[in-house]
Amino acid sequence: MMNKILLVEDDSQIAKSLSLNLSLSGYEVATADSVSAAQVKVSQNSYDLLLLDVGLPDGSGIDFCRQLRGAGSDVPILFLSARTDEETVVRGISSGGDDYIRKPFGTEELKVRMNKLLQRAAAAEKSNLIHAGPLALNLDHRSAVVDGQPLTLGKREFDILAILARKKGDVVTREMILQGLQENAELYDRTIDSHMSHLRKKIRDAAGITLQIVAVYGVGYRLQWSQQVARAL
Repeated sequence: MMNKILLVEDDSQIAKSLSLNLSLSGYEVATADSVSAAQVKVSQNSYDLLLLDVGLPDGSGIDFCRQLRGAGSDVPILFLSARTDEETVVRGISSGGDDYIRKPFGTEELKVRMNKLLQRAAAAEKSNLIHAGPLALNLDHRSAVVDGQPLTLGKREFDILAILARKKGDVVTREMILQGLQENAELYDRTIDSHMSHLRKKIRDAAGITLQIVAVYGVGYRLQWSQQVARAL
């Protein structure tokens, strides 16, 4: 299956040439020429890797990266930039970027860097790690950490939190929770609210309002964190 790449680059010649080259190399490439266009793309599609220019007409790629990380996205991000000063490189990596390549660059070097990030992301996915904003879950060890603080959870509390974390801020219905727990709906539906209450208290004690479980009236629940941005920015 092809890896889906989003190339965010405002120079039309670079975008066209790079998109063609990567497509011929077996990648599925979408393009955006501004922060706002990229925001629409990521709100409507999922990508395996972002190639992100630092200087864009309507904002900074570094700020956009920071928004994505604040929203819980763990998509690998490789910065492309003509800026070679150390300060910009450090800002890019510190904002949540995974790598930084300076223009002009060779296409083969770019592809090596891309493949390294894609392989690392695939390995992380297999390791059963889930990240949602400040929350990190290890499904193998059944451990949970929020804002650096460990959470001590019961079996069902951990299972419910994992279901919520996988959706990264999207609403999870009660039916989806019951299905994920593989429980008898009639017997278990009445206890969900009790588990949610315990979870909320434990998260609040560990992280205050940094992370919250929000009830969506008549629908279900979702995770919300302080730096979260809307899906359709």
